[in-house]
Parts: sequence; C-alpha cells; structure tokens
Amino acid sequence: MTRFVTRSLGALVAVAIALVAASPRAGAEYPDRVVRIELGFPAGGGADILARWYADKLQQLSGGHFIVENKVGASGNLALQATATAKPDGSTLLFASTVTTAGNTTVFKDMPLDVRKDLVPVVGFAETPFVLCVAPDSPINSIADLTAFIKSKNGKATYGSATTSALASTALYLQKVEATATYVGYKATANAIQDVNGHQIDFAFADVVFAMGQAKQGRIKILAIASDERSPALPDVPTLKELTGSTTGDIVALWGLWVPAATPQPIVDKLAKWMNDITRSSETQKFLIEQGATPWVATPEEYKKKFEIALKAWGDAAKIANIEAQ
Repeated sequence: MTRFVTRSLGALVAVAIALVAASPRAGAEYPDRVVRIELGFPAGGGADILARWYADKLQQLSGGHFIVENKVGASGNLALQATATAKPDGSTLLFASTVTTAGNTTVFKDMPLDVRKDLVPVVGFAETPFVLCVAPDSPINSIADLTAFIKSKNGKATYGSATTSALASTALYLQKVEATATYVGYKATANAIQDVNGHQIDFAFADVVFAMGQAKQGRIKILAIASDERSPALPDVPTLKELTGSTTGDIVALWGLWVPAATPQPIVDKLAKWMNDITRSSETQKFLIEQGATPWVATPEEYKKKFEIALKAWGDAAKIANIEAQ
C-alpha cells in the first residue's frame, strides 16, 4: 500500500513539474511562450512575405518563437477579431495595414469589433501603395494616353478591382480626370491582372508588391503609382498626384503591428523597439524596397495618427467611389 501511494505521489509530482515547465514562467522575460502573428491574407502573397520576414527577425532579436497564422476571410476581419479577442499578454499579435483596419471600419456595416477600442497600434513598418497597370503590348504608355483612351470610349472602357483600396484609387483617379469607365469585379487581384494581360479589361490597380513581380515577368506595364511620393522601388514611375493631382496617399496600405487592448505597456514598448530596429537595418531596408514596399520607421504615436488620418480618408474615398457599407 505504502509503495503504491509513493508511486502515485511520484507520478503526480512528475505531471506537475511537466505542466509548470510547459506554461509561462512567472516573472519570465517576454516572450516566454510561442507568439502567434495573425495575418488576414493567404500564404505566398505579398503580405505573407512581409509578415514572415518580420516574424523571423523578431525571433532572432528576442530569442523567442514567432509564427505566422494565415487567418483568411471577411476581408481581413477574421484576423482582426482573432487578435481582439485573444488574451492581452503578448502571445497574439496582428500584422495589418490601414486598408484593413481603417478601410474595413468604413466599408463594413457590422464590424465584429471596434478597432479603436479592441486593438492597439504598436508601430508601422512599411507602405505598399497601388500601381495602375495596362497590358504590356498596349499602345497606352502614359496616364495622359490612358485618360484620352478612357474618354474616347464614352464610359465603355473597363477596369478591374478585387479590393476596396483598388476600387477607391480608381474612383479618385477617374474623378480627377473627369472620366467614367465600367467596373468589373474580381475575387483576387491576380485574376484582374490576368485579364489585363489578356485584354479582357483595359486597366487595373494592383498592390505594388504583386505588380512588380508581374511587371518583371512582362505580364503588365506600370503607368503610375497611387501614392503622394515616388517609391524607392520604382523611382522612374510617376505618382498620380504628379500627373493628375489625385491624392490617394492616405488610403495606401500602411503596414503595422497591432496587439489586443490591455496588453501591458512594457510588452508594447519592447515590440515597438524590436520592430523599429528591424526596419532600420540595411538588410530589411533592401528587402522591403526589392519587394516594392517603402520602409517606414515611426513612433507608436505617429502610427496611431496615421491610422486616424486613414479613417477620414477612407470615409471620403468611399463617398467618391460610391462604396456602400456591406
């Protein structure tokens, strides 16, 4: 009997030790557990490439373990909601752009969360604007050519869009040049670009990370970039602001790191420092520019201010583009 009790107690002690070892240690240095980075985009895309780069660098800097979870659906809202409802202990982070956080707040009637209350912006790290594309063998070689072509078609020129950002950018451009065109909706940007290449539609906006790869393969021709300043990745491509005065800079995708509300400030500060250290490095600067992104180092306050500016800009753009709340 005594031997049985002793063995039972020994087994219980072993289990207890194992549980303590597997759980976060009290007072342990963050990150003391696996950290999940929620991303509302599929694996292999431009956003996924950026997220996995930063996850790897965060792991190297912190000595912790960071993994990217592709939570695709509801235009990124699934990833936002998963982060907002997670325990605010630094174990769940969110990589998202202002297109998702500010844009979705504008275009969705029933958002599953309040971004301002349920999430906290930590810091921004890169801007990925949209570019205006036509077929590589198109006789259109400039925005002036495209504008003249659109006007000559009397509303029958066609453009494609798979995102609200691309749709808004197109609407702002058309409004500025006082032209109209016929909208064709797509589920994915890749499908719209495929139809541009095949002359099924006349032009389209696409995110610069994806579009640069397509342009290198000779599948599209890039005419302009929808940002207020030229991209270091495409220094010879003019901005729409230069060419038409169309200001689309505040609805570009400004990427950043977010955490659930009530995440302890020391964790937020540590993450902000790591992210900025990564973005400042020459290796990351080179990587981002090669991907078509513009590096951005800023304080948490500056990123939050950019988010507030994007909220207003998206409200204005939605009205111009007649984007109805879904």
